[in-house]
Amino acid sequence: MSGAIYLLAMMTCVCTAHAFIPPVQPFAYCVRGMSHLTLKPEISRQYCHRRSPSRKIVGMGLADDEKETSGRKMPTVDKTMQNMADGKFGERGELYVGLQFFFIFLIIIAPAFEDTFESLSLLVGTLICSSGLGLGAVGVLDLGDSLTPWPKPTSDNELQTTGSYGLSRHPIYGGLLITCVGLSLISLSYPRLFFTFLLLLILDVKAEKEERWLSSVHPQYGEYKQEVPKFFPRDVSKMVALFKDLMGATTPW
Repeated sequence: MSGAIYLLAMMTCVCTAHAFIPPVQPFAYCVRGMSHLTLKPEISRQYCHRRSPSRKIVGMGLADDEKETSGRKMPTVDKTMQNMADGKFGERGELYVGLQFFFIFLIIIAPAFEDTFESLSLLVGTLICSSGLGLGAVGVLDLGDSLTPWPKPTSDNELQTTGSYGLSRHPIYGGLLITCVGLSLISLSYPRLFFTFLLLLILDVKAEKEERWLSSVHPQYGEYKQEVPKFFPRDVSKMVALFKDLMGATTPW
């Protein structure tokens, strides 16, 4: 009976060793009075993989990492200074590098100019608003009884090509857009500027539809369309002439 208990204790020790001690080679444990107990090969490989990672696998991983980073390295100070000294002074584009760092410096200290830019945006925005309101108002006056909010012209409309319509094919739309841009600058509002852009898209589609109807009624509209911009005036001399005309000066158009 005592021999059986002793044998049971030995088998328990063997099983415990199998579970906690990593094998390094196929094991055979000899128990007195019994045949050899051999660990199965697949279990041996499992323990080896779990408790003793292969040096080959680790080595391969390190080699892969080295291969991935082999093309990258930090520039050395000596080589960088040598590159800076390379070439002839004044022919390497020093001006661009100087401007680059100058504007980087301005970006860093930009908060110091906030008050200045707010005052400047207020001034410029007011001028833009005033010019937009003036252009739109003159466009309403020049259109006269042909004024309508719809893109389809009235049945008795007359084609206007002089005055504000000599600066822009759609001075009312152009004046409205210019006024919105000026208001966005005065308030420094990005949402207003974004919605002004969306308004531009809507008015562009509306103007295209309006011009198709005008072309069907007025055959000369095609030539007028090629000579005059859609929304925003470009001819400074005509703008000055219109301003003088509004101020009461008699200047031929």
